[in-house]
Amino acid sequence: MRKILLSVVGFALIAITALAQENPYLGVGRSFVGGGLSVNISDNENEGGNFTNQRTSRNNSFSLSPTYGKFFNDRWAYGVSFTVGFANNEQTTSGNDFIDRSVQESTTVGLTPFLRRFLPITERFGAYLQPQVSYQYNSGIIEQDFRVNNDPINDQLRTFDTRNHLISAGMQGGFYYFITQRFSVETNLLSLDFTYSSNNRERTDASAQPGENTQLSSTAARINLVNQLSLDRILILNYYF
Repeated sequence: MRKILLSVVGFALIAITALAQENPYLGVGRSFVGGGLSVNISDNENEGGNFTNQRTSRNNSFSLSPTYGKFFNDRWAYGVSFTVGFANNEQTTSGNDFIDRSVQESTTVGLTPFLRRFLPITERFGAYLQPQVSYQYNSGIIEQDFRVNNDPINDQLRTFDTRNHLISAGMQGGFYYFITQRFSVETNLLSLDFTYSSNNRERTDASAQPGENTQLSSTAARINLVNQLSLDRILILNYYF
């Protein structure tokens, strides 16, 4: 019994010593850069059930989210992530005697400072938790054009300027794996955040009437067990130096 107890204590000491040893992949003085790139291009066309209305949609978007981080002890790092994105969405519905067209263009910029706690399981593989705050600004223009054949009196052309502010605070979590001492891949599997948004839409065309401007604000709490299914969220490549 005494031998078994001594063996257990010995193994425990070995394990503690191994965990306490310096991890060559993590540590004070190391920095990392990474981020994600997302590109979405889609073109859809379909007809109504009575084959009289035809609907088409074209969606194009691009976003880039570079990240920089630096270790301030063996398991903690601080950093910042930037976001730049552009989107263009167009939808058209046409029938025998009308055309309804909507075009929306937008630009998004954002800033996210964060802390990251690394939880190594092996030398190369582990989990992380990342508390963060984020600010995002989106501005755009919406054009709505409705035309009736041979009836210009009922034609409608509307233009809106939009401005949206989004502030959030929360936590992300996932896993990382070092391919080499310089490169790692990581995946985000958990997102918990609290958000506040302020939205303003102002009609700017010549026929705008008083009272057609809108201002909205909202708050929300969200939990995502898996983030957006895009390469900039599911699989991220980082470079350490």
